[in-house]
Amino acid sequence: MSQALASTVPEDDGLRVTNDTDADNQIREGYSISVATHLQEVLDLSDEMMAEILGRSRRTYRRYRNADKRLGLSESERLFRYLRLLSRGEEIFGSREKAAWWLNEPNTALDGRKPLEVALTAPGAVVVEDLLGGLEHGFPL
Repeated sequence: MSQALASTVPEDDGLRVTNDTDADNQIREGYSISVATHLQEVLDLSDEMMAEILGRSRRTYRRYRNADKRLGLSESERLFRYLRLLSRGEEIFGSREKAAWWLNEPNTALDGRKPLEVALTAPGAVVVEDLLGGLEHGFPL
């Protein structure tokens, strides 16, 4: 199993992940909203897109951010999808910047949709992870 697949808890700047066992605990405790805002900056996302990722309205997202609130279980689980994809992309592309760029670019293998948009659903996130795995193994996609 690759290190990124074993990695799923924020460390350092909150965007790196370590392992699935610890991730379960972190998700249940709830990520700090600061992890979401940092991810938003790294991926250059609008408030509207970050709110959509979390499954909340833009207004609720802003309220969470202003109150420095911890995310709930479902919000943390949704955020985790993107932390995992960013970590996986960083491992494959060699830098966070390249991974963020790839996640934001329309992809022909995803019918012209951006990986970030496809990953809004759990099955879509699996499709994006599979696509990253294919790239890792040299499959032209």
